[in-house]
Amino acid sequence: MIRLAIVDDDERYQLQVKEYISRFEKESGGETFDVKIFSDAMDFITDYKPVYDIVFLDIEMPLLDGMTAARRLRQLDTEICIVFVTNMQKYAIEGYEVNAVDFVVKPIKYFNFTDKLKKAMGFARIRRGKEIMVKSEDGFVCVPASGIDFVEKDKNYLVYHTDRGELRERGTIEEIFEKLEDSGFAKCNSGCIVNLRKVSRVTQSCVIVGGEMLPLSRRRAAEFKANMLSFMRGGV
Repeated sequence: MIRLAIVDDDERYQLQVKEYISRFEKESGGETFDVKIFSDAMDFITDYKPVYDIVFLDIEMPLLDGMTAARRLRQLDTEICIVFVTNMQKYAIEGYEVNAVDFVVKPIKYFNFTDKLKKAMGFARIRRGKEIMVKSEDGFVCVPASGIDFVEKDKNYLVYHTDRGELRERGTIEEIFEKLEDSGFAKCNSGCIVNLRKVSRVTQSCVIVGGEMLPLSRRRAAEFKANMLSFMRGGV
C-alpha cells in the first residue's frame, strides 16, 4: 500500500486528485493507496510524522506556501517523495533544492498525473525498500533499513537497535556500513553507525537517537555533521 497525502487549499483539486488516484487503482490491477487530505500546509507540517510515501503539495497556498512547507518537510522526513502541484512552471528550479520528484501543472490532466504518480511510486519503493537479513539465534530476520535506529559493535557481534527490539549477529561494522551507507547511515564513531533519519540532536560529543546518547568521536565529528546536513537537504 502506498501512503499518500494531498495538500491543497482548493477543494476542487483535492477531489480531482483523489478521483484520479481511485481511477488509477482500478486500472492498475493491484495498486492500493491510503490517501489523506490536508486543506493547508500548516496542518500538514504541524505534528508531522514520517508515515507518508508521497505528497502532492500545492505551491500557492495562504498561511504557509508549498515551497516553504517543503523545506520544513525535508528537515522532518528525508525520504518522502514530493510532487509539487502548481499553476506556474517557474518553480521547477527551486524544486531541486528540496529534492522534489516532479511537478504537476494545473489544470491537471489524468494521463499526465498518472505519469508523475508512477514516477513517484518508483522513487518511493527505492527509498523505503532496502532490507537487511540478520542472522540471529532464532534464524534469519528480515529488517527494513528504515526500521533500524543504529547498529553498534559488541566484541565480535553487531547489535541492531530496531523498532522491533534488539537483534544480534556476528559481523563487523565495516560489513554492515557497506550495506547501509546508501540508505542514509553514517558512522558516529569506529564502533557505531546511525540512521540519520532517526537522529533528534547532535552535540559536540554525542548523537542522540531515540533517547540514546551515542558517542561522537572528534575524528568523525566534521564528516558526520556534513552527512547529517546533506541528508536533511534531501541527499542520501
